[in-house]
Amino acid sequence: MTIYLTMALGVVAFILFVVRCKNGRSVQGVFTKNATSLFFVGTAGIAVLKNPSAYEYGVMILLGLVLGMLGDIYLDQKWVYPDDSDKYLYAGFASFGIGHLFYIPAIYYCAHQFGLSYSFVWIPIVFAAVVCGFVLLTEKPTKQNFGKFRVIVAVYGMVVAGMAGTSILAAIVTKQPTFIVCAVGGVMFLISDLILSPMYFGPKEKNNFPNFFVNHLTYYIAQFLLAYSIYILPAQG
Repeated sequence: MTIYLTMALGVVAFILFVVRCKNGRSVQGVFTKNATSLFFVGTAGIAVLKNPSAYEYGVMILLGLVLGMLGDIYLDQKWVYPDDSDKYLYAGFASFGIGHLFYIPAIYYCAHQFGLSYSFVWIPIVFAAVVCGFVLLTEKPTKQNFGKFRVIVAVYGMVVAGMAGTSILAAIVTKQPTFIVCAVGGVMFLISDLILSPMYFGPKEKNNFPNFFVNHLTYYIAQFLLAYSIYILPAQG
């Protein structure tokens, strides 16, 4: 029951975060956001302890989640220190991107134990390239301007879409609940970033509360689902 309590507390923290930020960013909003992130890390930590058979997979996912929490902190700093906002944005991209580089091999290697062949590795790569290409090609039609961030947006987009593609492939091939949960999480993460992109690089009106809410809702759903996937991973035969 401990893991469900941690997840429930994360939901409460998220609600408080949204309420605090409804009328704009605030110190209380930063605290409640960091608390929400701490709860998805805590959920993963408890899951590793509760399911020793998922230790290797769990530690990899946990490390990715810790980097996600750090990414949250870095991105918040860009509003606190506007003169250094570019540095914090790069740090946020790097932290989240490296986190996904823990998710991808963890999911693929673990799914391989349940029947996913390494010969399918090209599928998530192609999926990632298509998604990333779509984002870059629609930059002008969506009134975005990546500017000096175009390269890191492309690299980060490939990694995030690659994680979504990997988890979807793992779910389809293995049909294991763990990877179905990961697939939903991967898609939620991708949706979150697709919403965040115009908020950062598009016209000011895109940086509104509805987008803010959906961006964070899908993001936290993704992170908590990834943490929970550790708990439900069955013992490997």
